[in-house]
Amino acid sequence: MRAINIKNIHHSQLYYVFALLLLLIGTSIAANRTHQKTSTLPENAERQQQKLIDTYGLSQRLVWQEKCDAMIATLELTQFKRCLIIKAPFANAYSLAHNNVILTVGLLKNINNDDQLAHILAHEHAHLKLNHHQQAEQLVNNPPKLFTKSRIKKFYRDIEQQADQVADELLIRLQRDPLQINHYLLRIEQTTKEHSNDHPKLKQRIKRNDLPDEVVELFWLGQ
Repeated sequence: MRAINIKNIHHSQLYYVFALLLLLIGTSIAANRTHQKTSTLPENAERQQQKLIDTYGLSQRLVWQEKCDAMIATLELTQFKRCLIIKAPFANAYSLAHNNVILTVGLLKNINNDDQLAHILAHEHAHLKLNHHQQAEQLVNNPPKLFTKSRIKKFYRDIEQQADQVADELLIRLQRDPLQINHYLLRIEQTTKEHSNDHPKLKQRIKRNDLPDEVVELFWLGQ
């Protein structure tokens, strides 16, 4: 693939490349051409959160809110300050740099057991724990000389794999089943068009062989 010299990219192309990087971890940072010492991550995260709320609205399903809050407490995901649920029909989760996590109604409607929710929350928490927001900000403010599409994809792949590994390890330590998440991902793969660039393709993440049967828990029936 032809390398892209960042100095020669048209301004609109530059913004597009940066936006692709930052969608992955739930923040929206414009390319900063000055050397600022103070991070703007929390401010941009707050703006993105408000944009999502304005666009989709907050869910009033109290049982979902209670389930999210309880799972965060059970897993001791201490970097999360708040769980928000928005009425977006697609399945997605956002780990924001000001330490809030946002889940969509489309995501919750596709969950069948608590281990699947636990893995999703642990995965999003790992983005905070591993400083993935800061890594992306550093790439934006101090981009490498050659910024290729393959390099962006590798960044996607690496941090998603890291977050999945942290989530797997946490669930195993708590005697939960980390493989249950694959049933959720298989369901999403079959029913949802991947209309954004905020994650690698699902086929790159799903484990398909030697899976245990999916557990369907009463709470999630009919949600």
